[in-house]
Amino acid sequence: MSTVVFGDGFEWDDAKALANVAKHGVSFEEAAEALEDPRSSDVGDVAHAERVVTLAMCARTGVLYIVSCERGARVRIISARRATRHEQRSYEARE
Repeated sequence: MSTVVFGDGFEWDDAKALANVAKHGVSFEEAAEALEDPRSSDVGDVAHAERVVTLAMCARTGVLYIVSCERGARVRIISARRATRHEQRSYEARE
């Protein structure tokens, strides 16, 4: 398992990142960019209390649904995909 550190505050597993691009077409770099969105909103994950689910905008990809967790001083990205229409409307309603 190889951990990639991105910028000052993000990390992820390299193999998981490659699998995520193959499955969802979204890179973890795009997810990290989106997590810097000041309008992002955490929507929670009732099944996994330690995880954070965030809706956030990536300039290149649009609204993303990102699953992450805190790892010390960094945010570890677990998965990222494009938001569904319902999730996108929820993000846009927060304006």
